[in-house]
Amino acid sequence: MHRDATGYAATGEEASMAALDAFAEDLLGYRSEIGRIVTAAEADPSCALANAWAAALWLLTETRKGHARAGRFLDRAEAAAATEREQLALGSIRAWHAGDTATALALCAESAMRFPRDLVAVKLGQYHALNRGDAPSLLRLPLLAAAANDDVPWLHGMLAFGYEECHRLAEAEGEARRAIELRRDEAWAHHALAHVLLAEDRAEEGIDFLAAVADTWEGRNPFIVTHNWWHQTLFLLDRDRTEEALALYDSRVFALEPSWGQIQAGAVSLLLRLELHGVDVGDRWQKLAPYLATPDQRHIEPFIDLHLVLGLARAGHAETEAVLAGIADRAASAHDATRTAWAEVALPVARALVAFARGDHQGCVRDLSPVLPRLHEIGGSHAQRDLFEQILIASLLRAGRLAQAQRMLALRHALNPRVPMTQRLLARVLAAAGVPEA
Repeated sequence: MHRDATGYAATGEEASMAALDAFAEDLLGYRSEIGRIVTAAEADPSCALANAWAAALWLLTETRKGHARAGRFLDRAEAAAATEREQLALGSIRAWHAGDTATALALCAESAMRFPRDLVAVKLGQYHALNRGDAPSLLRLPLLAAAANDDVPWLHGMLAFGYEECHRLAEAEGEARRAIELRRDEAWAHHALAHVLLAEDRAEEGIDFLAAVADTWEGRNPFIVTHNWWHQTLFLLDRDRTEEALALYDSRVFALEPSWGQIQAGAVSLLLRLELHGVDVGDRWQKLAPYLATPDQRHIEPFIDLHLVLGLARAGHAETEAVLAGIADRAASAHDATRTAWAEVALPVARALVAFARGDHQGCVRDLSPVLPRLHEIGGSHAQRDLFEQILIASLLRAGRLAQAQRMLALRHALNPRVPMTQRLLARVLAAAGVPEA
């Protein structure tokens, strides 16, 4: 039995150890070459981790095709797995494949405790924690591995994001800057620091920072490239620089891999935010809609489904009802680990988003307002889910429900007092209520 760069034993041919090392760097560093683990798995059925990780990569596509293709690699991994680390990896990915993300997350955490140098398990565990809206686990996982990886930039990038999602912003910034100090091109740390700067109303600093490191994203995995540019548009919108944000939609945010659900979600989110800022986005909804209408990506993650149904409804596309009906079916059939999130959160939010897109603002408020405190259950980050809060505020204003809108806007203004759109909306609500501005 051989060992990979972690120092832990692994089954498989000696040549496969290099493939395991490469996959860890590809996954953690968001490299575009990440698909080579599939080639390595095909070449060595005796390497349990190569085959388990190939299955994980297919599942990360968040498509029905990917789910189907993962099965064969999981069967090969099961036949080869011999070490405890391999059994944990296989068990976690097998549970994920079955829809049991709670067990998948728990096994990743166990791996982080017993094999802390295996940061693939930590990264996959963070993926599950994010999709489950479990911010404490998002932080706990890299903390379990921190002592063994103090010199590893990716560990600090994962810590930074975990701290940020737990609202521990000073610690998040410190970890992000430590990661970047160790490795300037640590794109996930760039992403985590962007979250911190957005939360602290430091948009000008955020714009300058992302512009200064954007050269390191070129040639990376399309998700991190488009997503980090999406974060740049959030800074621009927070300072009313809407023309620049719209230009980035065309040149960066929706310029790579338009068939990927995560990238489509970013596109939907940005177009809707632009419209809430009063921007005419032209025919971009109609150009986006055919990609959103592809059935292969539906009903894998509720976060993606909500963006699909919103974009389709906003475009007036005929597939809107089919996606909405599919979410209802998923709410009834999902694994116990996610059924509540689908049924009690995703389904009413989906109905609210369709109502909003069709101008039914009372309907949007009726369905969205009660579940707003539980939005984290559908996955995504604070910054991503903020879109739904903005939609609710817009519907409250258009439905004339000014008292609730004032409460939400006042809190937003207290946290981020320099955002012009919040200032305008709050002034409008106070004027309508006959209250003088401060």
